Amino acid sequence: MILPENITKDFFNNIIEDKIRMHSKLLFFKGSDFNVSASFCTKLAKNICAIANSGGANLIYGIETKRGKAEKFNFINNFHHSKEWLFHEIQSHIDKPIRDLNINIFIFDENSSLIHFQIPENNNQPHMFSDSKYYKWQKNRAVVLDESEVRSLYGRLSVSELEFLGIYNTNGLPVLSGGKFSAMSFYPKLLIRNSGNIVEKDYKVEISFPANLYEESFKPLSSLFIRHEGSYVVFGNKGMHPIFQEEISTMIEAKISVNLDNLDTFLKEYLNITLYFSNGIKKHSLKLSDTLTYNGKILQKDQFANVGVLFQ
Repeated sequence: MILPENITKDFFNNIIEDKIRMHSKLLFFKGSDFNVSASFCTKLAKNICAIANSGGANLIYGIETKRGKAEKFNFINNFHHSKEWLFHEIQSHIDKPIRDLNINIFIFDENSSLIHFQIPENNNQPHMFSDSKYYKWQKNRAVVLDESEVRSLYGRLSVSELEFLGIYNTNGLPVLSGGKFSAMSFYPKLLIRNSGNIVEKDYKVEISFPANLYEESFKPLSSLFIRHEGSYVVFGNKGMHPIFQEEISTMIEAKISVNLDNLDTFLKEYLNITLYFSNGIKKHSLKLSDTLTYNGKILQKDQFANVGVLFQ
């Protein structure tokens, strides 16, 4: 089940009506099990700590299940504390607080409420509980992690992760002839980001696009030429400097030249991006005509003059 960006009471009504099945990322508990005693808050914090160590989930108190499916509302009664109070009660039990833990309280009538805990997947794990133990979520309960599992969790913290962040400078620059385009040039720049937990030193970005859109006179790109792949030309840039955590880097500036002769290619083909880094390979394909536009609009054939020359 995909959660909406803005969750309202209708979301929970739909869970009941559709009898959504509970799973590892969507957990339902009866509201009658919820209270504000010290012992319950400790147990709740331990469960949330275990879920955070196991990849996160959505935890909902206020729904009763039958055979693993949402059956009906079973609200929390007479809960009059704030979500800030509840947030503090949970985090106070957890060493290395859970980053981006989100708590929302939904009031259905004066004394009936439902509480939704959103425990993020990437939360700077692992987390140690106040009893100096580490827990995971297994078979609907918190289970103590053994030493090898704790080491494995810490190992995940030292993982390299680069991501393709996007392209900017995607608006075309036209050359006009008789009120129409004789050529249109694009100078897209590719951005990547280090979204991992360690500095990345070994990385490379490759891009490819149809060869008949390539202009060899553009030196910043021609110096990065690697090879031809069929009708495509491939360019690559190996990182010369480390990228630190959350740092953004511009890797390649391309030039793509469009005229009436190659417009059909531009309208149907793709810009391909391959990102190599020490922990893996990521590939993306972007349709050229959707990505590179003029004043936000896709190029059309009737906008071009019948002059088959490239922009110089």
